[in-house]
Amino acid sequence: MKEVSTTLHLQCRNGIWRYVRRVPQHLVPIIGKPALKHSLKTRVKAEAMKMRAIEDVKADALFAQAEARLTNEVANDIASAAPLAPLSLDALTDHVRQTVQRRDKLSAEELIWHPPDDMDDLKERKLNAELDLMLFQRPGLQQDEAVARATDHVLKEAGVTLTDTEVVAGFAEIVRRGMVELARRKIDRYEDRHERPFHDHLFDPARPSSVTFGELAEIFLAERRAEYAANAVSKKREDKIEATLATLREIIGDMTPVASIDDDVVQKLRLTVERLPANRNKIYAGVPLPEQIARADKEGRRRLSHLTQRGYLDTMRDVLTVAVRKKHLPSNPAADLKPLKKDDTATAQKRLPLTLEQIKGFFTGSFYRSCAPDAAKPYAKTDRDWRFWLPLIMLFSGARPEEICQLHVADVRQTDAGTWYLDIVGDNSAEGGKSLKTTTSRRRIPVHPELVRIGFLAFVERRRKTGDKSLFSGLTANTYGGLSWYPTRRLNELFMPAEIIMDKRQSLYSLRHSLRDALRRSKAPPEALLHIGGWSQGKLVSDHYGDGGHPDLMAEHVAAISYPGLDLTFLHPTDGEQ
Repeated sequence: MKEVSTTLHLQCRNGIWRYVRRVPQHLVPIIGKPALKHSLKTRVKAEAMKMRAIEDVKADALFAQAEARLTNEVANDIASAAPLAPLSLDALTDHVRQTVQRRDKLSAEELIWHPPDDMDDLKERKLNAELDLMLFQRPGLQQDEAVARATDHVLKEAGVTLTDTEVVAGFAEIVRRGMVELARRKIDRYEDRHERPFHDHLFDPARPSSVTFGELAEIFLAERRAEYAANAVSKKREDKIEATLATLREIIGDMTPVASIDDDVVQKLRLTVERLPANRNKIYAGVPLPEQIARADKEGRRRLSHLTQRGYLDTMRDVLTVAVRKKHLPSNPAADLKPLKKDDTATAQKRLPLTLEQIKGFFTGSFYRSCAPDAAKPYAKTDRDWRFWLPLIMLFSGARPEEICQLHVADVRQTDAGTWYLDIVGDNSAEGGKSLKTTTSRRRIPVHPELVRIGFLAFVERRRKTGDKSLFSGLTANTYGGLSWYPTRRLNELFMPAEIIMDKRQSLYSLRHSLRDALRRSKAPPEALLHIGGWSQGKLVSDHYGDGGHPDLMAEHVAAISYPGLDLTFLHPTDGEQ
């Protein structure tokens, strides 16, 4: 042992001594190589030992620089990282186990691709591994510092910051055991021993993940929140995901180990989702899930729609995709999961357009008659503006209720060629308060000539003169900032049924589908139909060139929108003001 210690970091090849020192594994990405090797250009061992002292100082300085750089990178990563869900010690332990497996694989590959040059090199490598083992097995200041560095590095890889002192202490011990395991496996390879795949049972490759479904759900939710924040996705979408996850957690169970989730568990989820009653938490508030299902079956309650069931199952698939990515599952048992019962309703039949007779009945009904210039008793309530213009604008533009209700006066614009149009644009800033459903919703829709004849531009000008930026005043935003919730509800539940008989698959939104039929009747090209309505399709290379949605180009297609049998001349101003 004395002879080995005198040649620490020294290697003699062909009578020439050289300096050889392994770079700590976590510093290899910073320094760029696994070992420092160079000739000392001497055949005298005593001289080599003196020169080694100088080289050790230089190497220590290099490692210290690399440590400082790594520490700065960790600090920067932590400062810029999106906040993640708090992880349990079990979840962190699984991450350490994965890290040990990954590093051990790299170490084994390194030995294959860069075998020892000779027995001295093999002795040097084994000695370094033994020193690592000794460092992490013997208590003391050096061990504490080494464990702290290793712990910080593992946490940086996981993107997690720990504040709970008990969790920090427990996690540091897991990391220490992991470093001991790595050193022992490395020594085994140097001694050509392969009879055991692991030493510490905690790092048995066959040991199942200890992460629970509740913990996995929190990890998934944290990732989604970070994604939504980066892309300015509405709070409503986030709340919907949270509600969906809450139901999945109720069915699967928060304490269910992720490693135990297989096809049987997934198929049970599928059956349960198929039996869930619609609006269950409103109808059976505070009642356990099994009892909700039993009571709903007995009372013949309506079950979840095919679309809603698919939303639950798609979310389950996405959650388990995270489990596969984090090595908690070998594969995703929910990869091809679909609702139990096939959807027997054609897509076109899920929401029906209004018929021409319904359109005529609604727009020539008692309310619009009371808004005519010559009405004996003109409608004068405060909701007149939105109640009058919202359905009309939908009928002749296909814009969504929220897109119309959030319009600003400045959003009604005119091109250089004189075409008036609605600039449907999102603005998620605190001042803007406008959102769009999809990226294709951003568009410019020409104002239909019939709207002009009814007096829409005159209405816009009156609003402009008030100094109010909103086109429709008095609308109150809901929790998510939406302005159309109240007008839509009143029209669906009261105003439209008061004028016409409607199918359960018809609503205010049906006007968008009626507009689509009107564009088809006018033989509008597909690109005009998609642009005017803001419907999406697959991206085409040609979509990136030119300005196919310019209002001047779309004006003729919008002007061709008509509804046979509908005559709105009774709404035209008698004084010619348009």
